[in-house]
Amino acid sequence: MTTRKEKNQNQEIGNLLKSYRMKLTDIPRSRQNFINDRSEKYFGYEEWISEKTLMNYETGKNIPSLQSLKKLSIALEVDLLEFLSEIMSLL
Repeated sequence: MTTRKEKNQNQEIGNLLKSYRMKLTDIPRSRQNFINDRSEKYFGYEEWISEKTLMNYETGKNIPSLQSLKKLSIALEVDLLEFLSEIMSLL
Protein backbone atom coordinates (compact mmCIF):
# COMPACT_ATOMS: atom_id res chain seq x y z
CA MET A 1 0.00 0.00 0.00
CA THR A 2 1.31 3.45 -0.90
CA THR A 3 1.50 5.88 1.98
CA ARG A 4 0.43 9.52 1.77
CA LYS A 5 4.10 10.63 1.96
CA GLU A 6 5.04 8.34 -0.96
CA LYS A 7 2.13 9.70 -3.01
CA ASN A 8 3.25 13.27 -2.33
CA GLN A 9 6.82 12.40 -3.34
CA ASN A 10 5.57 10.74 -6.52
CA GLN A 11 3.48 13.81 -7.34
CA GLU A 12 6.43 16.12 -6.70
CA ILE A 13 8.59 14.09 -9.06
CA GLY A 14 5.78 14.13 -11.62
CA ASN A 15 5.43 17.90 -11.26
CA LEU A 16 9.17 18.27 -11.80
CA LEU A 17 9.05 16.18 -14.99
CA LYS A 18 6.09 18.15 -16.32
CA SER A 19 7.71 21.49 -15.50
CA TYR A 20 10.83 20.52 -17.46
CA ARG A 21 8.66 19.45 -20.40
CA MET A 22 6.68 22.70 -20.32
CA LYS A 23 9.90 24.75 -20.34
CA LEU A 24 10.71 23.40 -23.80
CA THR A 25 9.39 26.14 -26.06
CA ASP A 26 10.34 24.71 -29.44
CA ILE A 27 7.62 22.03 -29.48
CA PRO A 28 3.85 21.94 -28.92
CA ARG A 29 2.90 21.31 -25.29
CA SER A 30 0.98 18.04 -25.63
CA ARG A 31 2.59 14.86 -24.35
CA GLN A 32 2.21 13.09 -27.70
CA ASN A 33 3.82 15.94 -29.63
CA PHE A 34 6.68 15.98 -27.11
CA ILE A 35 7.18 12.23 -27.56
CA ASN A 36 7.02 12.45 -31.36
CA ASP A 37 9.42 15.39 -31.53
CA ARG A 38 11.94 13.81 -29.17
CA SER A 39 11.66 10.44 -30.92
CA GLU A 40 12.63 12.12 -34.17
CA LYS A 41 15.28 14.39 -32.67
CA TYR A 42 17.06 12.10 -30.20
CA PHE A 43 15.96 8.49 -30.53
CA GLY A 44 15.92 7.82 -34.27
CA TYR A 45 12.13 7.38 -34.32
CA GLU A 46 12.47 4.58 -31.76
CA GLU A 47 9.48 4.33 -29.44
CA TRP A 48 11.16 5.30 -26.19
CA ILE A 49 8.06 6.04 -24.07
CA SER A 50 4.30 5.86 -24.49
CA GLU A 51 1.94 8.75 -23.85
CA LYS A 52 0.25 6.77 -21.06
CA THR A 53 3.57 6.06 -19.35
CA LEU A 54 4.57 9.72 -19.52
CA MET A 55 1.16 10.70 -18.13
CA ASN A 56 1.58 8.22 -15.27
CA TYR A 57 5.00 9.67 -14.45
CA GLU A 58 3.76 13.26 -14.59
CA THR A 59 0.72 12.57 -12.42
CA GLY A 60 2.72 10.62 -9.85
CA LYS A 61 1.04 7.27 -10.47
CA ASN A 62 4.38 5.69 -11.35
CA ILE A 63 8.04 6.50 -10.75
CA PRO A 64 10.42 6.19 -13.70
CA SER A 65 13.25 3.66 -13.61
CA LEU A 66 16.85 4.82 -13.89
CA GLN A 67 16.86 3.82 -17.55
CA SER A 68 13.71 5.88 -18.14
CA LEU A 69 15.18 8.83 -16.23
CA LYS A 70 18.23 8.71 -18.46
CA LYS A 71 16.06 8.84 -21.59
CA LEU A 72 13.90 11.58 -20.07
CA SER A 73 16.98 13.67 -19.28
CA ILE A 74 18.01 13.42 -22.93
CA ALA A 75 14.52 14.27 -24.16
CA LEU A 76 14.15 17.13 -21.68
CA GLU A 77 17.62 18.44 -22.55
CA VAL A 78 18.87 18.45 -18.96
CA ASP A 79 22.12 17.16 -17.47
CA LEU A 80 21.53 13.64 -16.14
CA LEU A 81 23.43 14.12 -12.87
CA GLU A 82 21.67 17.39 -12.06
CA PHE A 83 18.35 15.81 -13.00
CA LEU A 84 18.93 12.80 -10.73
CA SER A 85 20.14 15.04 -7.92
CA GLU A 86 16.99 17.12 -8.14
CA ILE A 87 14.82 14.00 -8.08
CA MET A 88 16.75 12.55 -5.13
CA SER A 89 16.16 15.77 -3.18
CA LEU A 90 12.42 15.10 -3.46
CA LEU A 91 12.68 11.64 -1.87
